[in-house]
Parts: sequence; C-alpha cells; structure tokens
Amino acid sequence: MTTIDIARRAFFRGRAVKIAHHMPWAVEAFEDACRRCDECVQACEEAILIVGDGGFPTVDFRLGACTFCGACAAACRYGALDDAVSPVWSIGFVIADDCLSRRGIACRSCGDSCPAAAIRFRLLIGGRAEPQLDPEACTGCGACIAVCPTDTIQVQQEAA
Repeated sequence: MTTIDIARRAFFRGRAVKIAHHMPWAVEAFEDACRRCDECVQACEEAILIVGDGGFPTVDFRLGACTFCGACAAACRYGALDDAVSPVWSIGFVIADDCLSRRGIACRSCGDSCPAAAIRFRLLIGGRAEPQLDPEACTGCGACIAVCPTDTIQVQQEAA
C-alpha cells in the first residue's frame, strides 16, 4: 500500500495546520488499518465525515459538529476506528488573531454554539470582548468552526 505524507502535502498547499488524520476513535495505526472503504463516511449521522487526502476519511467541521454518536466506529470492520480508544481524539482548537471579536467587532457565534461552554468572552477595557478557549472543557466537537463567519478557528494536533 502506498504511504502518503499528508502533512507534507498540506505544507505544499500552504496550510499552516493540518492533521494527518482526525477521526474520532482512530487507532494508533490508523493509516495502516484503514481500507478507505468509506463505510464510516456513510454511517456518519451528522454527515461531517468526508473522503480526504489519499482517500482516507476525515472530519470536515465546516459541515457541522461531531456528536460522538459512535456510528463511524461501529461501521468500521477493519479496526481503524475503535470506540474504546480514549480520549476520543487528540485535537484541540485555536482561535486566531483575526477573530472578529479580537478586532473589536461584536461576534460571539462560537461561544453561543459551544455545547460544552468551552468558549467564554472576557470583557476588556473599552467594551471589547476577548474569546477565551478552555482546553479542559473543550470536547473537540467542532461546533464552533461551522458557525465562525471568518474561519478563524483552527484544528490543531494536541501534544501526546
């Protein structure tokens, strides 16, 4: 099987942050175990799984949030996804500096959409509100990404 260096591919496309795979419940040897059958993509109840680089399934949070229903893991017959893997995934989110609230424009769509209330807004002098992301409270569902009008919330791989 051909190995595709997705991080290298992302670098040459000019993407600053790209994860080799971000699938819930992905086993450590995901790229070797995944047969790219797309059964997990079809099983996703939220329709946020897509066929990504190299044919591997990946999550596109611009389409919505992950509810952690486990349908993708249940559909995987090859052991690439295992709902016993904990944590579900090792991703986090970063709010970039070009966030509307950070630029003085009233926007709290990410905080309003976060079911875990992991994004709060700290009022600064002058009436501007600064978004603060609590990594401990963040579940990684991605609800904040789809609603961001400027696409300033980015997925990042957390350190193992």
